[in-house]
Amino acid sequence: MSFIRDNRISRGLKQALDSVEDVQDRFLAEEEEEFENFSENLTLKIDNQEVPKQKHEKNSCIVNVKGDNPGTRAVIFEVIKAEKVNEGRSSFVQYTLSIGSEGERDSTPGTIEKRYSDFSALNSKLKKKFPKEMEHISFPGKLVIGNFTSETIAQRSRAFEQYLTHIFTVDCLRFSDEFKDFLYQRKIQEGIERLQKNDFSHCVSIMEKYLPVQESIQGNQHSDVVCTLCVLSLCHQKLGDREAALKYAESALSCMNISSTDCFLVPLLHHTIYLCWLLSREKSHLEARLAHLGDKGGKSEELITVILNYTKFDSVWYGEN
Repeated sequence: MSFIRDNRISRGLKQALDSVEDVQDRFLAEEEEEFENFSENLTLKIDNQEVPKQKHEKNSCIVNVKGDNPGTRAVIFEVIKAEKVNEGRSSFVQYTLSIGSEGERDSTPGTIEKRYSDFSALNSKLKKKFPKEMEHISFPGKLVIGNFTSETIAQRSRAFEQYLTHIFTVDCLRFSDEFKDFLYQRKIQEGIERLQKNDFSHCVSIMEKYLPVQESIQGNQHSDVVCTLCVLSLCHQKLGDREAALKYAESALSCMNISSTDCFLVPLLHHTIYLCWLLSREKSHLEARLAHLGDKGGKSEELITVILNYTKFDSVWYGEN
């Protein structure tokens, strides 16, 4: 589902970046005649009556990345579901947003759930911190009535896709704590807090949900992603699932090249070698890699110590300024 068809992506993004007009409104007006086809590709659930997708089209909102973070691919933002939620005496629409990387056939896009007020809060924070960059980024206005009509929800879904896509094209917005908090950062922090409390099961459920989102935004070679993979490996080991622990440990190692000086490398190698030993797996290649590092590998510490030090002092995890 998208408000920009594949053959109009380049034109649409150029307009989003260069035009001083209300971009969202213009796109919605251009595609009003396509609304029937569009709404067939969005799952709507209003008053407990769900209308599933009728067909699948690869029309997601795609944004290309110029390699600023190694391992980053073109990112796809797509609202895949909208559902009316009743909470006490009030009701709101919950939007399920899929965030993935184009061309990643073996990976499942991450999904997050947001309501209009979440998008509105993000917009307010970004406008306050980056007034110049946000000046021409349009945001769908709040309605007094009609919030729950299928047409309104579908139009807002398209507008939210474009809004996130536009933000992603501006580096200072894309890498801001406000944007990362909105997508995954606060939840990753919550996972770390669960790890500190030895609540390994809850930590795993949080980290596995938000890891695909983090990978899409930061690239699979970023130290933050490596840290999340290390957390998952440790938690699965504590929960007795050595196979899963080894899978995540090997994934983390694959994110680092042989000459990497990442703070996680040496403790992660020791951790992975131990898991291989427990599972009677081949580990000579890991031992050779560890030996190759020599003194360049730095001090060997417990993996959990490195994780906690990293998340404590790296402001990326806590949204500090």
